[in-house]
Amino acid sequence: MRRSIATVSLSGVLADKLDAAAAAGFDGIEVFDNDLVASPLSPAEVAARCADLGLRVELFQPVRDVEGVAPSDFPAVVRRVARKLDVAAALGAPAVLLCSNVQPDAIDDPDLSAAQLATLGDLAAERGLVLAFEALAWGRHVHRVGQAWDIVQRAAHPAVTLAVDTFHMLSRGDGPEALEGVPGDRIGFLQVADAPLLDMDVLEWSRHHRCFPGQGTMDVSGVVDAVIRSGYDGPLSLEVFSDVVREAPAGETARDALRSLVFLEDELARLRPGGTPLAPAVPERADAAFLELPAGPATDDLLVRLGFTLAGWHRHKPVAWWRNGSADVLVNAAATEPALGIVASPVAQVAERAEALLWPSVAVSRTPGDSLLPGITSPAGVPVFVSAPAGEEDDWQRDFAAAPGRSPEGWVGLDHLGVAVPAGRLNEEVAFLRTLLGLEPAPLEEFIDPHGRIRSRAFRPAKGELRVVVNVAEVADAPRPTGVVQVAFGCTDLLAEVRRLRAAGVPLMAVPDNYYVDLEARLDLDAAFVATLREHGALYDRSAQGELLHAYTPVLPQGFCIELLERRGGYDGYGAANTHVRLAAQSPR
Repeated sequence: MRRSIATVSLSGVLADKLDAAAAAGFDGIEVFDNDLVASPLSPAEVAARCADLGLRVELFQPVRDVEGVAPSDFPAVVRRVARKLDVAAALGAPAVLLCSNVQPDAIDDPDLSAAQLATLGDLAAERGLVLAFEALAWGRHVHRVGQAWDIVQRAAHPAVTLAVDTFHMLSRGDGPEALEGVPGDRIGFLQVADAPLLDMDVLEWSRHHRCFPGQGTMDVSGVVDAVIRSGYDGPLSLEVFSDVVREAPAGETARDALRSLVFLEDELARLRPGGTPLAPAVPERADAAFLELPAGPATDDLLVRLGFTLAGWHRHKPVAWWRNGSADVLVNAAATEPALGIVASPVAQVAERAEALLWPSVAVSRTPGDSLLPGITSPAGVPVFVSAPAGEEDDWQRDFAAAPGRSPEGWVGLDHLGVAVPAGRLNEEVAFLRTLLGLEPAPLEEFIDPHGRIRSRAFRPAKGELRVVVNVAEVADAPRPTGVVQVAFGCTDLLAEVRRLRAAGVPLMAVPDNYYVDLEARLDLDAAFVATLREHGALYDRSAQGELLHAYTPVLPQGFCIELLERRGGYDGYGAANTHVRLAAQSPR
């Protein structure tokens, strides 16, 4: 299918938007009326510029409030639409988008709306154009795709077709079944957008929180698949507007947008028997393998005090392997920031999928015989290296000469990683975790920070123990770090480990006494148990499935804090009830 993007989905002036869309590799564009009105370029000049850039003008949009109009006011609508159709013809756009009426005085009469659209269809046909009628999710009377289709059928005009917009459909609760019986040749245009599921006014939701496919949680692929199965053969066009795309550089947004269409097309191919996917499938499972840190005396000293011992050296690179039980840390003299190692197989297919979805690779040098260990950089700037399971050819441990004296006792591994992402890169980070690794998001959580708020969302695969918690800080006039900000290791006896760490001189986060007073009252805990928690500076949470004991260091010179946690029973969360205490204790003064 042809890949298109609306100019409203890119920042800047119209000429810059066209350049960005062409540079990213799009086939076509929708020209947004406001962009054209504000441009010094005439419609004919825009058409010529698009031709020079190899872009096809797929749609001119939107023309608003043209149906359900009082008959006395309709001549003015006809005059206005005729002028806009002339503009579309000069642009070379074959179709024009008409939105359902949102005005408070709109008339709820499908036959009147159909008759008015038919009149406008005559104007379009005279110019060789097609009208695509869209049900805005906040339309005064027409706000469901079924209502719009009913009116299009009543109009019975070859130049009056249905516009399908995934956001408008899905935000109103309409799924693929709502398009059943709509023939593809009566669908004039398909607009695609995703969004997180939010409980808010649909207009605000649309204007501020739309995102590209794979970045939200809507069933975009299901709706698009239904449209394609109907016989629609027009472009697949992105129409996303949000605070993020208004502020991000157009070139970055265009590349991100194209990546989302590649992902969507890959998903669509998997929905069809005999379809040819554009990329290998997401790995069946994903597990944490290791944390990699830049080398330095402070890092080695920290690891020793945490209880890590040297487990081996890379055969060809200045990389040391440290281990504490099942927790593995690599210290790399060539690294400049923390990185995450994961186990996901087959390794080569993960690398191929990353390349197909346009995720940037990490430049690494390899000596013959080294494991493949491909690296992909997440939008937050965290390198992610992919290893095969233990014992296989591309197992990262095969690259190391083991040091003597390894002990299997100690921590139980890397429980999760906390990653801070700038607000403008959040959707990209979500897409990275979901589309490349198949991680699924937990519900969004929000926490009060002493200087603002933190939005947080945990991601896990359907199979495997990899956990990544993505945080966005919304703090006025206070720059916050990005990348790895929290490293959580699991253990089997948190209180014993806290005593050991204190004896080794590891700084641990101070917990105010008020926390323990509240804890005892809130959870009706035994006073002696609360006293033990207080003595150790440990935090506590529980659920219906189990309990969590955890403790933190302050933010370390390495740029992150370390959390040590003990999960009891089936506790599966992250101690959200204690997050505000941690944020206050770790807040820069």
